[in-house]
Formats: sequence, structure tokens, C-alpha cells
Amino acid sequence: MPGITPSEERMNASRLSEAFGECTSCRVLRSVVLALAITALCVAAAPAAIAQVPAANGANRPAAQRSPQAPAPGHIPGPGASPIGPVKIGVYLFSVQELDFSRHTFHPTFEVWFRWRGDAFDPLANLHIVGARSMTVTPEDRRTLPDGESYVVARVDAVINEAFDASAFPFDRHRLQIAIESPFEEDHLVYEIDRDGSMLDPDVFSPVWRLSGFRLREYRKTYPTPFGLTERTHDRYSTIVAEVVAERTTWRVAVDYFIGYTVCVLLCLFGYFVPPGMLQVRTTLATSATFAAVGNKYVVNSLTEASFTSVLVNVALITSFAILLIFMIVSIRCERLIKAGQSERAALLNRTVGIGSAVGNALLVAFFTWRALTAAPA
Repeated sequence: MPGITPSEERMNASRLSEAFGECTSCRVLRSVVLALAITALCVAAAPAAIAQVPAANGANRPAAQRSPQAPAPGHIPGPGASPIGPVKIGVYLFSVQELDFSRHTFHPTFEVWFRWRGDAFDPLANLHIVGARSMTVTPEDRRTLPDGESYVVARVDAVINEAFDASAFPFDRHRLQIAIESPFEEDHLVYEIDRDGSMLDPDVFSPVWRLSGFRLREYRKTYPTPFGLTERTHDRYSTIVAEVVAERTTWRVAVDYFIGYTVCVLLCLFGYFVPPGMLQVRTTLATSATFAAVGNKYVVNSLTEASFTSVLVNVALITSFAILLIFMIVSIRCERLIKAGQSERAALLNRTVGIGSAVGNALLVAFFTWRALTAAPA
């Protein structure tokens, strides 16, 4: 070009190249900040959106709600309606389904039988399962035994309230309780455990969950209210409690729940093997990692409301986005160091942060996973 020396032309070309590189870095930085801001808003809005969905079938009712089929506490049986002596009761549990964390219920199916003396007493008519939202009782056999005792057995299909503690999700274990409470005071009705046949079915049906630790116990329940009568202040009610521990069956389920977080972390760690000067390639990996983490967050939220209280889920979420943010900051910093002629320093920074991120994430996940695995049943 006329009037411009070759040295000036080279200098202008160098300045244009530097300006173009700075503009590229600025555009990449703005894109990353915008993507992270949108992601943060989506993650923050998810709990509020789900919390506003009304619970079905009366899920907002308190966990201690009493079954509508049973009489209120303090009910006195009519003349001759109470049994003579204790009533023997046994439970055979053969199915637990639908541990619903959003509705806070579980669905057991079991056989229950009674043996008692006294013709006017009907245990099925007075059957009260504490916290049952719905209950279907199907009598299967009723007879009088040779020794004069009355006997009845029925199949019970119920949906029972349960306040799940999912802080150890997805390695959580839950102690489920089926409480059968006497509608009469202990002066009129006392339950006695029939241990001969009470057990957990060896082939119990419970998808996703493994059941163990079945036990049956009896205790006397006292209410904090006299129900309007001072003479009933210290009344007690015989209650039979069948307990079983439910725990998730396989590690594969846990892997499915955390696959998005895992992919996010692996993409970021893999990015440290990409040369620090290839910012566009690193940005592509970071964008893919962002979508994987956000998608996993929505998957967990759709599975259970427990994700908001699960320590392991929160740790996985925070560490994933922390590693992602650190990866992008280091990538931009390394590019600037390379342009400043400090390639060795950029390589050292990239290698050091990459190793630190991998070790830190592994230690955090291992610690909180160990805590979840060793937590006692809730």
C-alpha cells in the first residue's frame, strides 16, 4: 500500500490480531456469565415452582391424621361390646409399594388376624390404623375355635402417612410403621402380640426397595388432651406397631440419579487435557457440562421433593457448578497468559487447578457418600 512501510504494515497486523483476540475473549466471557446467570435462575426457580403445585389426595394433611373409619379417642364401648381379656393380634406383611416422597405416604398390604373372647366385640369394625389416608379391609375367614375363642383374619390395603427423612438420598433407609391403635381405653381393650405367625413375607413385593428388620411391639399411647373430660387426662390406648426397614436396592439407581452431575464433572476435568490456548473447544465442553448439570437437577426434582433436603444431592450440585466455574475462569486466564508470552506458566496453572479440582471433588463426594451409606434408618 502506498505510503506504508513493511514494518508499519506488520505492526498494524499485530495490533489487529491482538484486538481480535481480546474481543473473542470478551465475547466468550460474556457468554459464559450469561449462561451461568440463566442456569442459576432456573435452579433457584425450580423449588418454588414445584412447591406451588398442590398436593393430591390431601397430601397437605398432617402426618398424624386419624383414619375416618375409626371412632375418636376416648370412645367407650357399649355394654358387652368390649372383649373379655386381651385380644391377640398378628400381622403378616407381604407388600410395601409406592414410597411417595412428594405426598409423604407409603402403601402396605398385609394380613391381620385377631383372637378374643366375647361375642359382642368385632375387631374389624373397630380397626384403626394411625395415619391412614385410605384403607380397604377384606375379611377372609371368621370362625369360633374349639376352646371358645373367636377368630377373624382380613387383608388390609392401606395408604399411610409417613414423614420421610431423605437427607441420605439416594442411599436413604426408612423405618416404616404400621400402627394399629385401640379405639377404647386400656381398661376396655388391650392388644397382645401373637408372635407365632407374625412375620415379613420371604418373597415380599416392594419394587426398588429392600425390606428387612421386621418387628412387632406393643405400647400404651397417651394423648396430651383429655378430650374435654378431666377424668380422662391419663387415659392410655393399647397400640400394636409393625415396623420394617426399607432401603434402596441397587447402586444402579443411585448412578441413574447422578449421571448428569457425573457427566458435568468429567467434561470439566477432561477439558484440562485440552491445550489452554484452545478456548473455543473448552467453551464447548463447559456449555455441554452446564446442560448436563441443569438437566440432572430437574430430573431429581421430578423424582422427589426430598432433593431439597438431601445433603448428597446438594453437594453434587454445588461441586458440579463450582468445578464448571473454576474451569472457565482458568481457561480464560490461561489464554491471556499465553498471549502475554507466558505459556509455561499457563500450562502449570492449568495442570495444578485440574489436579486440585479432581482431588477435591473426589474427597467431597466420597465423604458425603460414606455419611449417607452409614446413616441410621430414619
